[in-house]
Amino acid sequence: MKQWVEEKRLAYIDRVLHMKASTPVGVGGIPTCECGLGRAVWRCNDCADKRGICLFCCRNRHKLQMFHRVEKWNGRFYQKGALWQVGVKIFVGHNGHACPKSVSALSETDLNRSTSGHAPPLLNVDIQDVARQFSKSTEEVLSMIANMLDSPFGGLSEKEKMLLEELCRRTGETSFRFLQRLKELVLRNMEREAEALQADADHASAEAEIILEEDPAKILIVTDMTGDNDWEDEDDNPKREHLPRFLPRPPPTDGAGNTFVTVVHTNGFHSLPVVWCNCVEGGDSRDLQLLDLHLYPTSYDNIKTVFTFSCLDDHRYDYLECKSSHYQYHNKLRRLTCPEYPDAAPNRYAELCRVARQWRNIKYRKWFWQFKPKVNHGDMALFCAACPQPNINLPENWKEDYSRNPYVYIYSISHSNTH
Repeated sequence: MKQWVEEKRLAYIDRVLHMKASTPVGVGGIPTCECGLGRAVWRCNDCADKRGICLFCCRNRHKLQMFHRVEKWNGRFYQKGALWQVGVKIFVGHNGHACPKSVSALSETDLNRSTSGHAPPLLNVDIQDVARQFSKSTEEVLSMIANMLDSPFGGLSEKEKMLLEELCRRTGETSFRFLQRLKELVLRNMEREAEALQADADHASAEAEIILEEDPAKILIVTDMTGDNDWEDEDDNPKREHLPRFLPRPPPTDGAGNTFVTVVHTNGFHSLPVVWCNCVEGGDSRDLQLLDLHLYPTSYDNIKTVFTFSCLDDHRYDYLECKSSHYQYHNKLRRLTCPEYPDAAPNRYAELCRVARQWRNIKYRKWFWQFKPKVNHGDMALFCAACPQPNINLPENWKEDYSRNPYVYIYSISHSNTH
């Protein structure tokens, strides 16, 4: 410890501050991302690579890492951001991949958007003509093209390779050049969509602030119901006033009309749009589709909030080992979401209490292999080796001994160990 104080402390502080407040400076201003396409203004606090990346790379890296914390350089400092700002969505029904029948609602690449209702030319290629040639729908072809942007050439299927060869033949370009131009087109469209989405979010936030100014009592302040805050001064409680913009607030829907849901994870609260599966067999099982992604819904008809399985397990372990109540764990999640002003984070205390009980019951039934609707008394009791049990630790004539002395087998383990 003395060596750390004398030799290492200042060096550690300098390095930590440099990582926290490093300025992305390149030739002529903001540096270009390693992909060579966009500006490296985004960075992730949870990824091992802390370097700045562009919007396109940030989205692709976090398609399956949807609950990381990201930041965006605003010209002066790194400001808190959210993955919905870079186009990350939750795809249900197909193991985290987009449903082929919902491509028109993805609004990721803007490849299929047209005011006339027909698919527009893609880099001077008639997509409808290509779809007829491959005997596929326009949506399926666009889905295959979108998959080309996320997969290396060696990871493409045979049909996708054939489609890429046909697109290159029609444009007279190499596959590398065609994919590069396609990524540039996608990046431009993504940046426009991100700006429009941010404008919608700012408009929704402004309207919410106007409502709160008219009626400040609409802000719900959760009070501790466990009695753990008896020591706190009454003046320290939060006031009922408008919430500052410490967090990026999502709009009600994204550019394609996909609604947002609140996701509760071990590192706090997240907001992401959900692209539901449009397959016929999956239309009435949205809650089950979320369970396939390890997301536990808090309701069934109009799903607005989900808890990750990791969060529910973490809460159970905190309750078991750290003796944290529901209220304390919920406050920790809000503090992780916004350390400066926890009340800016969503309030899901009631949902946590309800879902935690359901999750614990599911765990018990799974442990005891009880999958029937009604469980009989004692079916989920823990096995006790000390309790007298016939054919286990009682002799065959135990009834005769019991009739003479009801307490003869109270210490059956000690009794058996003496013989």
